Amino acid sequence: MRKILAMCLGVMILCICTPPLALARQGSYEVKGVVVDASGNPVIGATVVELGTTNGTSTDFNGQYVLSVKDGNSAVQISFIGYKNLERVASSADLARVVLEEDLMSLDEVVVIGYGAVKKNDMTGSVIAVKAEEVNRGALTSPQELLRGKVPGVNIVSGNGAPGAGAEIRIRGGASLSASNNPLIVIDGVPVANDAGPGMSNGLAMVNPNDIASFTVLKDASATAIYGSRASNGVILITTKKGEGGKPRVSYNGSVSVKHNHKTMEMMNAAQFKEYILGTYPDLADKSSALFGTADTDWQDLIYKVGIATDHNVSVYGSALQNKLPYRASVGYTYDGGTLKTSDNQRVTVDLNLSPKFFKDHLTVNLNAKGIYNRGNYADGGAIGAAVYFDPTQDPYHRTADGAVDYATNNGYFNWESNLADTSPLSLLYDKWDGNHSYRALGNLQFDYKVHGLEELSFNLNLGLDITTTSGDKGNNPGSIMANRDGDSAYKGFGRFEDYKNLHRNQLLEFYANYAKEWGIHNFSAMAGYSWAENYASTDSHFYGRIAPTEETRPWDSKLINFTHSAYQDVLVSFYGRLNYSIDSRYLFTFTMRADGSSRFVGDNRWGYFPSAAAAWNIAQEKFLRDSDVVSALKLRLGWGVTGQQDFDDRYAARSYAEISKDPATQYPLGPDEWYFPLKPHEYNESLKWEETTTYNVGLDFGFLNGRINGSVDAYYRKTDDMLSRVAVPLGGNFSNYVYQNIGSMKNKGVEVSLNFVPVQTKDWHLSIGLNGTFQNTEITALPSDAIDVGGAGGGTGNTAQRHVVGYAPYTFYLWQQVYDADGNAVENALVDRDGDGQITNADRYMTNKSPNPDFYYGINLKLTYKNWDFGFNGHGTVGNYMFNDVMRRSATSYYRDLIGKGFLTNTQPVASRYGFTSSASTPQCLSDLFLEDASFFRMDDINLGYTFRNVAKQGLSIRVAAGVQNVFVLTKYSGLDPEVSVAGGIDGNVYPRPRIYSLRVGINF
Repeated sequence: MRKILAMCLGVMILCICTPPLALARQGSYEVKGVVVDASGNPVIGATVVELGTTNGTSTDFNGQYVLSVKDGNSAVQISFIGYKNLERVASSADLARVVLEEDLMSLDEVVVIGYGAVKKNDMTGSVIAVKAEEVNRGALTSPQELLRGKVPGVNIVSGNGAPGAGAEIRIRGGASLSASNNPLIVIDGVPVANDAGPGMSNGLAMVNPNDIASFTVLKDASATAIYGSRASNGVILITTKKGEGGKPRVSYNGSVSVKHNHKTMEMMNAAQFKEYILGTYPDLADKSSALFGTADTDWQDLIYKVGIATDHNVSVYGSALQNKLPYRASVGYTYDGGTLKTSDNQRVTVDLNLSPKFFKDHLTVNLNAKGIYNRGNYADGGAIGAAVYFDPTQDPYHRTADGAVDYATNNGYFNWESNLADTSPLSLLYDKWDGNHSYRALGNLQFDYKVHGLEELSFNLNLGLDITTTSGDKGNNPGSIMANRDGDSAYKGFGRFEDYKNLHRNQLLEFYANYAKEWGIHNFSAMAGYSWAENYASTDSHFYGRIAPTEETRPWDSKLINFTHSAYQDVLVSFYGRLNYSIDSRYLFTFTMRADGSSRFVGDNRWGYFPSAAAAWNIAQEKFLRDSDVVSALKLRLGWGVTGQQDFDDRYAARSYAEISKDPATQYPLGPDEWYFPLKPHEYNESLKWEETTTYNVGLDFGFLNGRINGSVDAYYRKTDDMLSRVAVPLGGNFSNYVYQNIGSMKNKGVEVSLNFVPVQTKDWHLSIGLNGTFQNTEITALPSDAIDVGGAGGGTGNTAQRHVVGYAPYTFYLWQQVYDADGNAVENALVDRDGDGQITNADRYMTNKSPNPDFYYGINLKLTYKNWDFGFNGHGTVGNYMFNDVMRRSATSYYRDLIGKGFLTNTQPVASRYGFTSSASTPQCLSDLFLEDASFFRMDDINLGYTFRNVAKQGLSIRVAAGVQNVFVLTKYSGLDPEVSVAGGIDGNVYPRPRIYSLRVGINF
């Protein structure tokens, strides 16, 4: 098959490449020869190139070539698809007859899985591996950007535009209603936490993208069940780069980026606002005129700025002690300046890897150590909403009669005196502060020993630690409007503040044995192990109030108002094993079993058992396809497994205990001016048990034309039972109105498709295209009650726009139906009386059958190279997801008369759209389906163009210079700023805009 395919592709490539070859640079030294395969057949169309130049040619129909190079010391490379590259000095006699060796890496490529690795050709589960160097990318500061839109079944909603914002990652949708839906993230064998405290809530940010070698995404239960209790939502394994043999090498990657908000809310300017108010409400002309200011202020322009970001990473790698000590060390620095003033984030990362081998390679030691320092300054996001609402006729500053800024009044910033009015966005930005700095260390020491004399048996010991400390403070300045509005007279005008410290620690001990043996066509391996993991966290917070200044050293004195301490600890003990058996690499079988014991549960419910089984048929290895000229890979996979879930908010929900009340109304006196909080019993449920998800998966992997076309199709069905959720209980039934229980079930089914093409592969040109898409459907199948209300909207207390209901997707919108006139305009204060009783009540609300969950999501990427040039783009999108547009609290302020009805002015959009009513009889229509919009979209994530200078100064130095744009454009019908919000949300309020980013990037390797 390979011989015939080589000839066919060679003819194609030769035809495409022939015109440019006439322009190849001529040198003074001639190299000629013939290129053949292992059977002596000519390789037609093989590329022969002088390294570091664009000088090259291709072999002819007889496999022959002639190339003129600079001199006999020039390096010549010969390459062809499906074969290993060969490099020789031009004067080498080996170039007269070159025998190319078949490259079987596409089949023998080792993929990291749970507690080991497996050849790609021998995998039975739904596993996707992504090499970082293969990812077409621009200037990235977070690893999730490498995965977004690349893997079917993985939906990544990037964070908002705030510096250091994380992302919501969902693998095959959510498996739970109230417990965590985040995937398990494992970095070099150590599971990492996503809840490591302020500044460290993004587990993926632990690693600099430049240090990542590969991602492996485990999706179906046959692949994830080996992680048992933590794998219901899939697993992302990250392997970082390791040292390589040879002399020391240095790599530098750096970028500088400029960010700006290319889209903000369109609001009325001062003239429009005055004209509209006076023209629409003449009966309120005197009242409104008295409130008008004399300025024309664009508040959004005052709070936003152009953000500057920079990222640098230097790594040194090689091998010492006569190649017995491979090493790699790197240092990275990132500064991310936000587009919202006063916000920025700084991060320093350190990575060290040592992997020496001892006792004739029987003992391998891997030391991975990572450190990160993060310093964040967080602007108050409320300034965004305030800038949208605030009266455009007002001067931003409070001024004296002579026009000077009056710093004695609210520190100089204009504010309405009413406590009902929004605070000035400038006060929120400059009179409030919130910052912290965090230190995090992640590392493990792993020993892998092959038994002398019985090399089939190996033992692995893994000791891991993930520890984070965070300290920070936040509060408001004396004299600010926030301080002046303080309800406690003791601190009124002086303000309050808080300082806090967080500690989060994960400890891991794992030990497993692995036995692997081959007997002819039979291959057998068995693994069994034990794991102990402890998770501990604590928080200490001090709350202070400033009091009148004294004549002592400090201009402001403060009083401790309250001190809180909270801590939790949980332990997970596990036993696990896996059996693999294959016959002639054609028939593959995998069985796994894991038993997890969690301290979160009690009694007989403490242990959960999670089995899985999978089988695969390598059809392409059968005799009737083995010599096929077309089919290069074809494998059918079947899998089944059970995974568990124990990650929910209350770690002691199954235990009876007492806690200190935090309600000030419960304090009691004990002596003069001494008040104490009493102990109170905490709600609990001893019957809590594991939430379990059962998954069935069938998949087909395929490849054609020696991998020029390849991909996979997977269909899955997931059923989650005994879902963990906090639900209401009858009054007096427990120590709270809400208690965690195992309730109901949910099913999730879908189809995933991945396609990759290499339509062009010549000496000068290479084009690869990747497409993937996922169809999914999620439905609640059982609940203990008719419905659970969720999703607050409209700015009102108790307004819930969504429901969990049997037969519908989670977070389905539950709304009133709007009445429209003949022209399609919403009729003011008119909702459909669905039950016909002549009244609009909750009985008239209906399940819309629309939710934030997309029916289909997809990704596309393209990479094109021409000689030393490279160009690429990445994009992703969704179809069938809906959003409740509550930007500017539209649903609560859907009538314009409210703009002047409370003694202060509130801005709105330039014209009365379908969200604005003008009649004086209007009332809010907070939960009308008027505000429900189709939020389907396509986002062009990035476009980048680069050029690589090779073998600079003939010293093996390469330099790549690139330019790129991120968040290039969004195609959508959604009327809000951005259609992409959290799937678990679906309510679009005022959000930090995602900026467009322009970047320049440099990569240097020598």
